[in-house]
Amino acid sequence: MEITKEKTPEIYTLMERSIKTCDQIGGKAKWFYRRKRPFQRMHEHMLTRHEEPGLVHNGSYPSGHTIRGWSAALLLSEINPAAADTILARGMMYGDSRVIVGAHWQSDVDAGRLAAGAACVALHTSRDFLDQLAKARAEFLRLTGAKN
Repeated sequence: MEITKEKTPEIYTLMERSIKTCDQIGGKAKWFYRRKRPFQRMHEHMLTRHEEPGLVHNGSYPSGHTIRGWSAALLLSEINPAAADTILARGMMYGDSRVIVGAHWQSDVDAGRLAAGAACVALHTSRDFLDQLAKARAEFLRLTGAKN
């Protein structure tokens, strides 16, 4: 399913707001640790060289891409629990790819997943989040004809 502001406004709103909130959880740790990335420590280029200029002044720990990717996987799994195994597997691969390209150490990715999990748990304490999640689930069921 393509998630867009126009085609799936409730799912889009949930994902945009929630991932933005989850992403904030890693900021203080990145600033505190300022860990150098593998490509910097090893004096080698990443597989995705075009990313290097944007990453050299941004700490490696925890992985922000992993926080966003794992948060998205957790949230989408709540919307479509029948596909949770596939969604979560893709979320794992997204984080793993950050190690493969040389942007992060494995511990950065592991910490990103933990941070994303904690952020998603915290979201569940917000009435606004729970209301938007209910709207997103209802939209998904309406659009797909899936059963609860």
